Amino acid sequence: MQHNYLGSEADRTSIVAGLRIALQIADQPAMKQVITGDHVVPAGATDEELLAFARRVGQTLYHPTSSCSIGHVVAPDLTVPGVEALRVADASVMPTVIRGNTNAPTIMIGEKAADLIKQAHATGEANE
Repeated sequence: MQHNYLGSEADRTSIVAGLRIALQIADQPAMKQVITGDHVVPAGATDEELLAFARRVGQTLYHPTSSCSIGHVVAPDLTVPGVEALRVADASVMPTVIRGNTNAPTIMIGEKAADLIKQAHATGEANE
């Protein structure tokens, strides 16, 4: 999956502005009282140095979802139309990226898939 982080000028401008704000917050006297050790900071304060820092240390903390969402790639029964004996039962079927952790909803999707497969076998509709 290619996330294309910092792929647009708007992304680059936003990350530089966000880093400037974060550095200002970290430099406040109240923060200095609670910062107990070294933290990683950019080598300099120019836009180019901040962007280089973001490219070097930036990472994602969310779990990618929705790459083959229900209604677009996957049918409501988690099958893939046109592909025999395939169901998708992971976070990729979520129609949109959720705001919370993906663990519980992904477990729910797996449980639903198990129920759908059992039901298909019970009714003789299974070709899986």
